[in-house]
Amino acid sequence: MAKLFLLGIKHSGKTTQARLASEMLSMESVDSDDLVLSYLSVPSIRDYYKEKGKSAFMKAEKEAVEKYISSHDDFMMSLGGGASDNDELIKLIRENGVLVYLWRDEAAMLPVILKHGIPPFLDPERLEESFHELYQRRDRIYRDIADITIDLGPYRDKKETAQDLVSALEEKGYVQHIR
Repeated sequence: MAKLFLLGIKHSGKTTQARLASEMLSMESVDSDDLVLSYLSVPSIRDYYKEKGKSAFMKAEKEAVEKYISSHDDFMMSLGGGASDNDELIKLIRENGVLVYLWRDEAAMLPVILKHGIPPFLDPERLEESFHELYQRRDRIYRDIADITIDLGPYRDKKETAQDLVSALEEKGYVQHIR
């Protein structure tokens, strides 16, 4: 049984890779944002975060993930890009599974993030600087807590990337891919 948690910067490909790689491994895929939405019965995480604040969101995030992992085995969960800031969540997932950091180069990330609008955690007045600071801080945290770091490289064919992810997990003995 494997409980795999995919970590990484917002829009690095965690949800897509979890879906594709878990399919290859015949395991369940789940997104922590979907768990939070269901747990809170709210239409938008962004709106909840703006209204209730970071602390309330992080508490709900930890509780939603905890509820899920207490009743499921053998899954790959993509976590929100800000999971690095949630100490209680990090403690929970470290105690329950394998942490996989999906790394992408900083220069590739900001344009992808901005396609979806300016997120609330970036300063619109200092967009590039605030992203650089955030990226550097989160990258350090993810590298420190991850059991394995996988360089996803530049954005390319998603299925090939998922196969590379599965191969890296197999090499480290975290999963067995039945071919």
